[in-house]
Amino acid sequence: MVSVLRRYYAYRATLTNGFYLPVSVIYMETRGLGLAEIGFVQGVFLFGMVAAELPTGYLADYLGRRRTLALGNTVTASVMTAFVFASTATHFTAIYLLWAVAWTLQSGTSDAWLYELLEREGLDGEFARLSGRAESILLVVSAVSALGAGVLYTADPVFPFTANAAVAALGLPILFTLPQTQNAKSDEPQMTLRRAASLLREQFTRPSIGWLVLYAALFNVVFSVTRVFEQPALREVGVPVAGLGALYAGFKLVSAVATSAAGPIQDRIGTRGVMLSLVPIFGVLYASFAVVPLLLIPAVFVRRAVSQLVRPVRNEYINDRLENVGRATVLSGVSMVLSLASGTANVLGGPVAENIGPVMFLAATGVAVSIAAGVLWLLTSPIRGDSSQGTANSRTVGDASANAGDP
Repeated sequence: MVSVLRRYYAYRATLTNGFYLPVSVIYMETRGLGLAEIGFVQGVFLFGMVAAELPTGYLADYLGRRRTLALGNTVTASVMTAFVFASTATHFTAIYLLWAVAWTLQSGTSDAWLYELLEREGLDGEFARLSGRAESILLVVSAVSALGAGVLYTADPVFPFTANAAVAALGLPILFTLPQTQNAKSDEPQMTLRRAASLLREQFTRPSIGWLVLYAALFNVVFSVTRVFEQPALREVGVPVAGLGALYAGFKLVSAVATSAAGPIQDRIGTRGVMLSLVPIFGVLYASFAVVPLLLIPAVFVRRAVSQLVRPVRNEYINDRLENVGRATVLSGVSMVLSLASGTANVLGGPVAENIGPVMFLAATGVAVSIAAGVLWLLTSPIRGDSSQGTANSRTVGDASANAGDP
């Protein structure tokens, strides 16, 4: 089990986009794209993710987890290679559409594989801790590669993209050393499109899942608009452009620490406590930099830490309420809802941010979402039947994990 988890961590590290991300906009500008075209291309990617989430989640249940993940790495390597030859907005639009497919092939599927492996071993209560550790490793690798991206770009602008393509390709041999999980023992088709649609209706109308997805979507709006508008907001409060690169690497490292802490924090305050804490954290935090703008800097660090901490806890809560057959379909359906909320907020928020300024826009969004989420919590109780309300329930599972070894 220890060896399998280490290989899984190695595979997750190959999902990094650290070489690409810090230089992507600069690269497109050197290829003749203006900011309006770059914004359009990025929008195409986000809504492409929305369109692809459900079909790729279905595909993961149809083909099996490993085959779907292998397809995702293959497409990612191809996309990064295509960057080398792209020179027009049309080229980049096609590339980002294809990358949206690759992203969604991996989004819910890697979590579904890990959860099913742990469930088979009787360790499903360890999902948040181990998923958080995998995410931390990915973030550290992304931070290190991001620091190297500038050096590679200076040597040749195409080098960061070829490096990312090579890393994605490296994931393929690692992936096929991993065992198949319960849902894909023989890779026999187990899901039809009609069943997928019926499954999503069934699960999303369950109060224990539907209200949680809506609650998570509200905070995903905060996470997303902050990520989109934080750069002009940081510049507004006095952070120089040269300082943004160092902040980016810092974001990754803070996120890595936060994701590794997901399990211990969940053990201490429970799933209910983790999710409910979002209301006061973001209400107070985002109100603070409306009064003192420089508080935006620690706020963006906290935003990244909290979003990374919440993700595995939220996914474990949803996973605990799903059957193996159809698990990736439902997880991808959740991702689709979150992406749709984010994309809509980004499109509608742009003109508002332009009118009132990015700092005030972010502050107002955080406070408004916190109020709305607090009301939703009082009216619906999104977390129901919480199996992780403190250390007592998770400690037994933790002991079982210790018997298996500490990966």
